[in-house]
Amino acid sequence: MNMKIKLNRVLGIMMMAGAIVISLDSCLKSSLPNETDFSHLQDHVILIKGGLTNFSSNNISFSSDTASYTITANLASVNLPKSPVNVTIGVDASLIATYNAANGTNFLLLPTDAYTLASTSLTIPAGQQYATTTLEVYQAKVDPTQSYLLPISITDASGKALTSNLNTIYFNIIGNIIAGNYSWDFTRWGNPNQTGAPDITFTGHSTSFIADNNRQVEVASGYYIGPRYVISFTDSAGIPTKFKVKLNADDVATMANAGVIVTDGPNILIANYNTGEYKFQYTTKTRYVIDRYYK
Repeated sequence: MNMKIKLNRVLGIMMMAGAIVISLDSCLKSSLPNETDFSHLQDHVILIKGGLTNFSSNNISFSSDTASYTITANLASVNLPKSPVNVTIGVDASLIATYNAANGTNFLLLPTDAYTLASTSLTIPAGQQYATTTLEVYQAKVDPTQSYLLPISITDASGKALTSNLNTIYFNIIGNIIAGNYSWDFTRWGNPNQTGAPDITFTGHSTSFIADNNRQVEVASGYYIGPRYVISFTDSAGIPTKFKVKLNADDVATMANAGVIVTDGPNILIANYNTGEYKFQYTTKTRYVIDRYYK
């Protein structure tokens, strides 16, 4: 009797499992016709990092005299091309007025002597998807107080479709009214109390205030790893006021990991836009530091 009950239970479980498998198989098969079919999509060409959503990521910053950027044309296609695809790119200056009107900005066209576009003709080889060229921008040729825009667009792609939002890379430089080159003096005391004579000094060095945006710049201190001061201000009818300063959080963390702890500051000793002089001070557990920047 017990054996018959067990056998019936086993048979019942097997029948239920079979029904579940059939049901799942039926669901899977019925869902297949509803899946997206990519085979009918039209081939089109885009620029990687193109579009206004990538505006911030296309900001040009200078860590040396020349900033270099790669421009990549991408063939978006179900199948790789059987023959080469020629892509032509160029500067579309008309987009600057459009952008300024839409955003209340005052970007200028980047001067032609401030950059070199290695090639305006790119070829995506047969069987491949990408082609690249290089943009170089020269720091010495731009006014750091001005904002510049360099919209580079696809003008032709061998008959392939173009998109309205990924057809242009908006390379940009954000100007700041206090950005630019400064003379630089540095003084350090070998104790946190500023007692005795300084143990390290220099005068008349050169440095730059680099714009983060139109109301904030960064500049390196002369101490240790060169932690960056982050200087911000309020724009009062084109005149910087209400200056604030802090140290770059990443630099502070790097110093702290090495046991160099900032205990006070940075503090503003001088911040005068009219004279072009800025002087900041901070203290660590073992040092007292002053940086002075001036025109």
